[in-house]
Amino acid sequence: MKKALLLVWMLLLWAVTGLAQSLSIEYGPAAIPIDQYFTISVKVSPTKPVKVEGFPEVEGLQKSTRQLSSSTYKTGEQITVVYTLTQRYAPLKEGEVTVKPFTLTIDGKTVSGKAYKLKVGPAQPVKPAADTLLPTVPVVAPAPEFVDVKENAFLTLHVPKKRAYVGESVPVSLWFYVADTDLGLLDFYQFETQILEIVRQLKQKSAWEEVLEQQEIQPEKIKVGDKAFTRYKLYEAVLFPITAQALSFPGVQLQMVKYKVAKNPSLLTQNRLPEYKIYTSGAQTVTVQALPPHPLRDQVPVGVFRLQEQLSRGTISVNQNAVYQFMIAGEGSIGTMPSPQTLWASSGIEIYPPEVRQYVNRANGKIAGTKTFRYFIVGRHPGAYPMRTLFQWVYFNPVTARYDTLRPSMTVRVRGQEDQNASIRAQSVGGFYDIIATESNRITLLDQMQEARRYSNIALGVLLVVALFIFIKKNS
Repeated sequence: MKKALLLVWMLLLWAVTGLAQSLSIEYGPAAIPIDQYFTISVKVSPTKPVKVEGFPEVEGLQKSTRQLSSSTYKTGEQITVVYTLTQRYAPLKEGEVTVKPFTLTIDGKTVSGKAYKLKVGPAQPVKPAADTLLPTVPVVAPAPEFVDVKENAFLTLHVPKKRAYVGESVPVSLWFYVADTDLGLLDFYQFETQILEIVRQLKQKSAWEEVLEQQEIQPEKIKVGDKAFTRYKLYEAVLFPITAQALSFPGVQLQMVKYKVAKNPSLLTQNRLPEYKIYTSGAQTVTVQALPPHPLRDQVPVGVFRLQEQLSRGTISVNQNAVYQFMIAGEGSIGTMPSPQTLWASSGIEIYPPEVRQYVNRANGKIAGTKTFRYFIVGRHPGAYPMRTLFQWVYFNPVTARYDTLRPSMTVRVRGQEDQNASIRAQSVGGFYDIIATESNRITLLDQMQEARRYSNIALGVLLVVALFIFIKKNS
């Protein structure tokens, strides 16, 4: 019976182990040319990953798209599926790149990636090969006649703002439009290599850039006038100017495969002839204005914000605490928001440094979210303490072109008798009180102390006489 139970227990343990999710991280080659992607992959087995977070930002590399693939292995009767999620990175320059240690979170579980050294070299010369040539079909019939059909397509850089203030968000996106009736006439050509050069040209030295990551390029249906178009978002970012220098975006070019079509289509011949065509976007300029004069001009954030506040308890007793939450919500550079200003330090209430939390949503050409400051407050003296006399948060609103201030509306009230001994207890009383717990509490009479002192003096006198006697005897 015991052996049977032991066998069942081992089988259950084996089953649970088999169901546990296996995670591992793999890196791409340690040396790549600048026109190829570097990859970081996470392998997950046996379940498909749903939520993966934590792929690192690497200096010298631009985070690009992700790709999910799966492989199935069969050993005897056991079938194992391994899912591979690959994050691709585009090199920005030649040289050595260091991937610092990081941690990925896959469906609530974590796996650590070690540091990795990558060497980015020059682009390799392209060697013509049969599999890289444009598609051709052996002609067994007389060569067909091809005609060039005018397609309705264009490349455009969308910059909705033509004027902005220093620190104001400026959305930028690059789109390729093609009419639905002409979708068969165009194909992308070496897009990953081209987009690296396009992004390099669009970067602005006088602005902080927040790239809005997209997993892959998805076609979107849209109407332009009365015509149906399909558009592709190639690049999207939000820029925050840091100086009053204008943002200048040059016209960028995208090379596509453009097909000529056979004048007389036939099943026996090739009906499309591939060629190349370059599409160019128009140049764009955004004028950047300095903020109006203000004592805090170089410190205030820029954006459209609102205050949401919470107070755990509106009334507390002396020496009790409350939690006050000062949450700023809106659109702007959430990550660089400063803490609220403390206006007044009162001995009647103690305010401890805040705990800071933030949530950022990067989507649809906007950087929006919330930043929360949670303060721990302790009442020391009775009274009413409006939060507006303790905190304020100054910012510049680009919509109204004015400085504005978020001020709290809540009040905390401290009730009860003032503790007169609170300040005494807060001070250090020295070593005397530190030994109370270890010393004896027996009463000692003062007469006993005097008698002990008398005997001690007699003993010291005797010792002094003996020492003097020995000294004289030695020298005689």
